[in-house]
Amino acid sequence: MSILVTGDAAATATALLDAAALIEQAGIGGLAVSCTADQVTIHVGRRHGTAAGRAAVVADIAAAAGAGPARQRSGGGHDSGPVAWLEARGMAGTTVIEVITMLAVRPGPDGAGLLAAGPDGTAQVVRSGQDLPAGWRWVTDLDDRAEAA
Repeated sequence: MSILVTGDAAATATALLDAAALIEQAGIGGLAVSCTADQVTIHVGRRHGTAAGRAAVVADIAAAAGAGPARQRSGGGHDSGPVAWLEARGMAGTTVIEVITMLAVRPGPDGAGLLAAGPDGTAQVVRSGQDLPAGWRWVTDLDDRAEAA
């Protein structure tokens, strides 16, 4: 659905209508939605189950939005704390749709740090107070435990 818009309020309303049609098409309820005039973010929360269950919901909504595969993102470090999420971007009508779910960062085996994976997939403990090295990502509850240890 696309509607001719004029003004910020109308653009925001159109974005919400595009997102509502997409959510209805995907058939998934219980989602949180935030919106600007040109983008809607659909948040898949913990009520949708495990990390794998939430990843499946992200994939279903992303497919309805014509998005490619979801990507895991990492950020934060010693100043802001570690964060990791899964995201996909697609379109609904004329609106950019971003679908995300937060992921839990896994602690290191000794509990004194957090697990991070390098570009080659090698896991290493990042001690408290250290930044995530450039090109690395946090190991999360979405990773296979055997791979990440």
